[in-house]
Amino acid sequence: MEYQIRLAKEADAKAVHDIYGAYVPLDYVTFTVENPDIESYRRKIITALEKYPFLIAEDDEGKVLGYVYGSALRPHDAYQWNVEWTIVLAHDAPKRCGIATALYREFAAILEKQGYRYIYGVIVDTNEASLEFHKSLGFREVGHFENAGFKLGAWRGIRWLVKQIGTDDGEPKKPLRLSEVIGESIRSEIL
Repeated sequence: MEYQIRLAKEADAKAVHDIYGAYVPLDYVTFTVENPDIESYRRKIITALEKYPFLIAEDDEGKVLGYVYGSALRPHDAYQWNVEWTIVLAHDAPKRCGIATALYREFAAILEKQGYRYIYGVIVDTNEASLEFHKSLGFREVGHFENAGFKLGAWRGIRWLVKQIGTDDGEPKKPLRLSEVIGESIRSEIL
């Protein structure tokens, strides 16, 4: 399976919307009850790329197979070296081809260059496939919140996982903006 990984563009909003939307009706993947509109995804891409990678995996014909992006873990300044990540593959993306792992590796490499230290994943506790995937990448579980959300007639819990990607030596510098690592051309690439 041939595929490439690139930065997301505003034009990817529909594909991201459609891929995520396929998971919304499932109670074991996301706590989202209604899929946001395409414009919301367009804004999410723009906002994410101000600070974090938003990467797309696509096949040779330009079909989006999956994506990964980062967001702030918490709004307080002391958390600025942490990133919560979201990774989603299309339902019809080829399985066991390394797409998710490749997305993760590129994502983590960029974050590390930016100066981030930890990546967090928040997973519905019944999503065994995602839990195993995270553990295969070296994430470790650091929390379990039982009955954290109610969806489709039942309470569901979440598990928090974390992976360190940088060192904790001394006082860290403020993380670099994505454009400082990838280059100023990022603005033209996403438009």
